[in-house]
Amino acid sequence: MTLIVAAATPDIGFFVSDTLVTTLIHIKGNPTGPVNGEFHALKVQILNPQTAVAFATSNAVDTAVRLIAQIQDAPNADPELKVPDCLFEAYKQAIETSEEQDGPDCEFLVLTLTSDGKKLARISNEAITYPERAYIGDANEYKRLMELREPYVPPQMQHVQQSDGTFIIVPLVVSAGEIEFQEISFAMEALVNQRLSQSVGAIAGCIVRVVDARISKEIEYLQSGEVGVSLEEGQSGFSVLASNTGTRGIGIYYRSGKIGFIMKVGDLEFCRVEREPTIQSFIEIAKSKYGLELTGPT
Repeated sequence: MTLIVAAATPDIGFFVSDTLVTTLIHIKGNPTGPVNGEFHALKVQILNPQTAVAFATSNAVDTAVRLIAQIQDAPNADPELKVPDCLFEAYKQAIETSEEQDGPDCEFLVLTLTSDGKKLARISNEAITYPERAYIGDANEYKRLMELREPYVPPQMQHVQQSDGTFIIVPLVVSAGEIEFQEISFAMEALVNQRLSQSVGAIAGCIVRVVDARISKEIEYLQSGEVGVSLEEGQSGFSVLASNTGTRGIGIYYRSGKIGFIMKVGDLEFCRVEREPTIQSFIEIAKSKYGLELTGPT
C-alpha cells in the first residue's frame, strides 16, 4: 500500500511520500523487511519540470509505473493535452484489458505547474477531481499521520552569502504553505520511523519530498542529509541525493554500511542496490550506470 500527501495552493505545490511496497510475501515473511531496497519504490515520478505524478496501489505497482511512463511524453507531443486526462484514459484501458478479475486497483495524483497556477488532480477508476489538498493510500495511516503532525515554528532570520563570500543576516519569510509542507514532512518521518505499519514505510526513514522549488520555480526532488562521527562507528549517517535534470530520480547512500539505493523515474526495477566504498563513487556509478546527475549533501 502507500501513503502520499499532496497540496497545490497559490504559494506551494508538494508531495510527501513513503517508499514501501507491500506484498503478500512481505506480509507473511518479514513484516519489517530487510534493508536491501527489495520492498521499496519511487512513488512520486517527476515527468518534466512542470509535471509530477504519484501513485498508490494495492496490487499493481508494475502497472502504475508503466501507465505513468506511457503518458510521459504526451505533453511534448501535444502541449494542449492534459496529463490527468491522458492518464485517466490509459488507466481505464488498462482495467478493460486486464486479465485479472478485478483489474489493477490504483489511484494517482498529478501536480502540474501552469500559467494559471498550480493544479492538483486526483485520479481514480471512476473520475478525475481537482482538490487543493489530497492524499492517496492507507486511510488508517493517514489518520495516524495527522495525529503525529505538530505545529512548526520556522526560524525568524537567515544567513545569506554575498558574492564576496561574506554573510548578512536578513529576515526569513516563510509562507503558510511552506509551514504546512514542513509539518507534513516531519509527521511522515515520525510515522515511518515508528516501523509499526505493514503498509507505510521508508528505508531508514528516508521519505521522498517533491516540491516546486523556490529558486528554479520547477518541480524537484529535495535533498537531505545526516552525518555523525564516533570512535565506535566512525562516520555514519545518510545522504538523500537528487537528480532533477535529464534522467530524474533519487539516490540514498549510507556511510557506515557503504551501501546505496537508486530509484529512477520509469524504472521497472524499482530500487537498485549499489555497494560503493564512498559517496563520491556512488555518485559516479549513478551517473555512468543509470544516467543520474545526483547532487546533495556529501
